[in-house]
Amino acid sequence: MTKKTEHDNFEEYLKALDVNIAIRKIATLLKPDKDIIHEGDRIIIKTLSTFKNYSMDFYVGQEFEENLSGVDDRKCMTTITWEGNKLVCVQKGEIEGRGWTHWVEGDELHLELRAAGVVCKQVFKKT
Repeated sequence: MTKKTEHDNFEEYLKALDVNIAIRKIATLLKPDKDIIHEGDRIIIKTLSTFKNYSMDFYVGQEFEENLSGVDDRKCMTTITWEGNKLVCVQKGEIEGRGWTHWVEGDELHLELRAAGVVCKQVFKKT
């Protein structure tokens, strides 16, 4: 389990997703936990907060329809692959250039979120 300790450009990322201002303000105050379960090619990433929880259950390399009702209420076709030691997600849908990258450095989990040319970086620490 990891806890978010810092974020950069998160509100601009949420704006790029067209998330309404009230939700953006709440989301920027949250310090969610991430719980990642890795079983072979299957990965489950849970983002847990006092406001909303979001769970993503997928197989690496297999495209699937992702329902982002816990994020911005869109659906997209998502593919997640390993690129070296980074888990890279491409989300094809209404928002151009949408996706994310996860990687570990020491006891930190790094997350880079991308949408419509906006990049947000978050860091989570093991708890």
